[in-house]
Amino acid sequence: MQVNADLHIHGPYSAGSSKHTTIPLMVEYAKLKGLDLLATSDCLHPKWLKHLKEHLTEENGLFRSKDSDIRFLLQTEIQDRSLAHQLIFLPDLAAADSLYSKLKKFSTDIDKDGRPRLSIGPEELAEIVLDLGCMIGPAHAFTPYYAIYAKFNSLKECYGKYADRIKFIELG
Repeated sequence: MQVNADLHIHGPYSAGSSKHTTIPLMVEYAKLKGLDLLATSDCLHPKWLKHLKEHLTEENGLFRSKDSDIRFLLQTEIQDRSLAHQLIFLPDLAAADSLYSKLKKFSTDIDKDGRPRLSIGPEELAEIVLDLGCMIGPAHAFTPYYAIYAKFNSLKECYGKYADRIKFIELG
């Protein structure tokens, strides 16, 4: 099965992103671009998560826009203590609520920024994320400044004992 997807998007609460982004707008542009699957982006931000809950219905492990056949995968991006950016894919809305609760104590901006900054490192973050049944991997791995290969020499150095559980790398 071939799927045309964009799995790294940002919502209206991330710096440098359009404040006009909505699920209906994402669906409209996904259709124009021939995409079948989109990441929700920034699913830990409380206002955006509320919007997602209003516009998406769970269907076979993915989410569907109530107004189309475009599917969505719950996703967020986080900056850890090392300044490396991590992508996280979540299985359901309950996991988003749980992850938000667990990470809130490590962030001063989780309610303000769709791409929150955490005071924990990638290994600690991986432990929390994986314990909730989510997936974690490096975002835009080869870009300077905010990527794992700008900060670390290997997945093992970044994620420690969880390196063998990293199932993807976004090259970006």
